[in-house]
Amino acid sequence: MAFRFLTYNKFKEIKWMKFDFNERLQIYQQLENIQAKKLHRPVYTVVVRDDWNTQMLGKCNANKKTIEINSDFITETKLRFLGMATLFHEGRHAYQEYCCFTKKNVSRFSKAYKWKKNLLGYVNSQKAGDKVSFYTMQPIERDANKYAIERLKDFYFKFRNDNAYMQTLNYLIYCYEDEHFNAKKELGFFYKFKVNKRTNQELEDKRFF
Repeated sequence: MAFRFLTYNKFKEIKWMKFDFNERLQIYQQLENIQAKKLHRPVYTVVVRDDWNTQMLGKCNANKKTIEINSDFITETKLRFLGMATLFHEGRHAYQEYCCFTKKNVSRFSKAYKWKKNLLGYVNSQKAGDKVSFYTMQPIERDANKYAIERLKDFYFKFRNDNAYMQTLNYLIYCYEDEHFNAKKELGFFYKFKVNKRTNQELEDKRFF
């Protein structure tokens, strides 16, 4: 418990400003270690990407057991909580992978069953011709976004007076709700059915090739 407290405290601006690049990366790694233990999954190595644009936040690589994050989360102090949320999000993907492909006997009525189907028929956000909602409303993406928001909320009383924290939390909540609104606008009332149909199509295409 003390280790967790000390790690979370390092995100306070007055403390964060004292750390150099490598020390900040280590803090993110410590955060990943805590999250992995919390979710009872393997620890992933946090890797920095300095070749990404501002739109690319993070990536979970289950094969390499790595979580890649944008270097801006380390160099830009105001983005440290977005980095924290991204680590929660990508770490949730690591948990999804673990539940689907490592644990035995995935029940047809469990979340893991839907996740596994989605992971096998994952719709990449960069695929030409796809509506944005096919990506954002996938079960694993909605779950990871919701998880990141809920975990960030856990620190409300610690960081509620920090502008960077509040801006990040409000931004993520807005995006989560806006994705739902856009899905209805793009795909109509039965958007869940259409998203499921799209992932099924992706799964069939992968099987074909």
